[in-house]
Amino acid sequence: MKESPFSRRRAALFQTLDRLGLDAAILDDRDDIYYYTGYTGSDALALFSATRRHSRLITDPRFREEAEKSAPGVETIIWRDSAATEAGKILCHIGAQKAGITPDSLRTAVFYAMRRRAAPIRAWRSLGPEISDQRAVKDAGEIRAVEKALACAEAAFLAARGRWRAGMTEIEVKQDLEWEMRRRGADDVAFETIAAAGANTSLPHAHAGRRRIRPGKALLVDFGARVNRYHSDLTRTLWCGGIPGTWLKRYQAVCAANQIGRDAIRAGVSCRAVDAEARRFLDSVGLGGFFSHTLGHGVGLAIHEEPRLGSRSPHALAPGNIVTVEPGIYLPGAGGIRVEDMVLVTADGSRTLSSLPRGVDSLVF
Repeated sequence: MKESPFSRRRAALFQTLDRLGLDAAILDDRDDIYYYTGYTGSDALALFSATRRHSRLITDPRFREEAEKSAPGVETIIWRDSAATEAGKILCHIGAQKAGITPDSLRTAVFYAMRRRAAPIRAWRSLGPEISDQRAVKDAGEIRAVEKALACAEAAFLAARGRWRAGMTEIEVKQDLEWEMRRRGADDVAFETIAAAGANTSLPHAHAGRRRIRPGKALLVDFGARVNRYHSDLTRTLWCGGIPGTWLKRYQAVCAANQIGRDAIRAGVSCRAVDAEARRFLDSVGLGGFFSHTLGHGVGLAIHEEPRLGSRSPHALAPGNIVTVEPGIYLPGAGGIRVEDMVLVTADGSRTLSSLPRGVDSLVF
């Protein structure tokens, strides 16, 4: 029988636990649990015993059937008092002395309840960085899943933008695009769609409201689809009726920074260096002071994952990373521009996964 990607990931997790001298790991984040088990439900803890190479899902009776069907090879445990106390009992039963957790997601009440029941545990260690690093490198199935989410979002954008006109509100643009993504197979949107018109485009995380599209003004749309749990993330900035010359030059500069960032991506290059390349160019044309965020981030089961393309990132790029490249400039009260694409790091360089046009001839609607 062919080995599943989930069993391969669990094997890698067990090796990590061995390396760190840990007897067990307890995970509560839904994406982490799915990544290692395939479980599609909620209200669960996953417990992995390194010494016995055994995996358990601790959940309640509502999810018994779903757990057994979606997570083959993983024992389903139905808790009596709570998932936390059940996990503590199991840790005692297997004789665990050191356990790993993900403190960024594990609720304090759950941790204390588990710790009270698992008093023999001598040490608790954060596994967050190790799990983030493993999830950052996508396997072939994950790459296909992201590409499917990306294709859904791109097709939706191309279909919806043909209906956008002066006088429409930001909310109408947002709802139109989200409807197109759902009708083309998205389980949901990847995040709250940003549709910003006119001066609102100077807000990197603008919320769609009642502002209307005006001739000669920008429309910035940041959007993505979630398909089979995997995400996509894109941004395009358009102009209604025509683009003023000053803004055209700024747009061309942002597109150039986008290209420079994508060209810098290859295995072994530090994330800081990629961010610096794009930032250095915007500095050279006098726009660096308006670039207020990092160049990009990883995308997968979560919309923001490692690695981060930023000046503080400790990571170097590796084959299988999927990252966004999204330089932007934001002039308070006047407007902003962002152009975002998705890039796969390969063994011999990189491949831009997104295909939406970004040339001058694609700007005007």
